[in-house]
Amino acid sequence: MKKHVFAICAYKESPYLESCIQSLRAQSVPATIIMCTSTPNEFIAGLTEKYQLPCYIRDGKSDIQADWNFAYDTADAEYVTIAHQDDIYHRDYLKELLKQIQRHPDTLMAMTDYRIINQEQQARWEPSLLIKQILKLPLRISFLADKKLVKRGIQAFGNAICCPSVCYHKRMLGNDIFHSKYKYALDWETFYKIAGQKGRFTYLSKELFYYRIHDKATSKACLVNQKKTEEELEMFRKFWPEWIVQILMHFYKISYRSYEKV
Repeated sequence: MKKHVFAICAYKESPYLESCIQSLRAQSVPATIIMCTSTPNEFIAGLTEKYQLPCYIRDGKSDIQADWNFAYDTADAEYVTIAHQDDIYHRDYLKELLKQIQRHPDTLMAMTDYRIINQEQQARWEPSLLIKQILKLPLRISFLADKKLVKRGIQAFGNAICCPSVCYHKRMLGNDIFHSKYKYALDWETFYKIAGQKGRFTYLSKELFYYRIHDKATSKACLVNQKKTEEELEMFRKFWPEWIVQILMHFYKISYRSYEKV
């Protein structure tokens, strides 16, 4: 079994897929990369051939949860990062995470900080990123990072974890880790469930990942989606009474407005 695998989730014909591949191939330590898709086409096939990547095809209708589980399960490694096709990874992402994982072998999942980029790959900083950094501060204290209360506590004011930046410890977590009735809060509920298991959340407070927001991105479309709001309300109710939930949702919606200008 390999130490780590990047499993790219490729969907249809993203103009940013090649940039994602290039960022993974440019890692400062050797990286193993696989391509996974439920929408095989000539565009994806051409890139896998160009960069000599193994490509795995999932039969069935395209679905985020099924696609993520397929990519995660297909990666034959102790640690797996599910790379989203529109995003870019800093050249030291893998090197720095492996250092942290080696220090903390009981890591359930490791994560980094990130910047937002637009379709022109211009990075920008938003106040919401600072808020998420503050929420994750308890994870920087080693003896707290394995406590269930802390792992769930950092999620109580919103999903402070950027899903594509996460490296999962597959040997500890097992297969098929994504099980949720949600579509938009799928990652948040998954992190909530993982937080209940024995082990730590390892947090590296370096911006080693670039999260792309563009007009056709699912993440941007979700910002005005009523279903997303309903799912987030349900997630907040796992932590708080209703009157606090309504206050939190008010500020949570405000924090998303900055993304609309990216």
